[in-house]
Amino acid sequence: MNSPWDARYANQEALYGKEPNAFFAQALSQFEGGSILLPCDGEGRNGLFAARQGWDVHAFDSSQVGVDTAQRWADEAGVSMHCTVCDAFEYAPPQPCDVVGLFYAHMPSDRRMEFHQRAIDWLKPGGTLILEGFHRDQLQFQSGGPRDEAMLFTPEMLALDFCELAITQNEFLEVTLDEGPLHQGKACVTRFVGTKR
Repeated sequence: MNSPWDARYANQEALYGKEPNAFFAQALSQFEGGSILLPCDGEGRNGLFAARQGWDVHAFDSSQVGVDTAQRWADEAGVSMHCTVCDAFEYAPPQPCDVVGLFYAHMPSDRRMEFHQRAIDWLKPGGTLILEGFHRDQLQFQSGGPRDEAMLFTPEMLALDFCELAITQNEFLEVTLDEGPLHQGKACVTRFVGTKR
């Protein structure tokens, strides 16, 4: 699979840093462990963090270079991650997971709901989805994200996409990102947490 991200990851490592997304780290601390799926995990910074916390981590990305880096980082840290190169619309986990984490996994607008439904299907009953992505107001900032408004999120959009989940958090807020060279500075993000009934 040739991914447009291969060249980016090949030219510079840790494009989003090696530390986990801050919201992910905070949210994951509320759980005792289990299995976690991280779609579109790039170089694996979030998967690496979860593996260090003892989670059974499954992660995938369309970029072979990104996945190779994720596996190398896991090997260097002495932890195990199941890393796969796969398209988000073709991936099938070995079994449903306790947690699915979507971080800046922005899809084309005509496939967003399909992808989000797949994320719900990847959860066990009682499993939790944790999401952070750019809000539509992000277009005023230069700290990352698609420049296509239709690919960005609003809480109202996520409430509809994930209406079958029991929603415990769904908000947008302004933050300061410090996640490698591609996520730097003020940003407007949407954060969502919901549990599969």
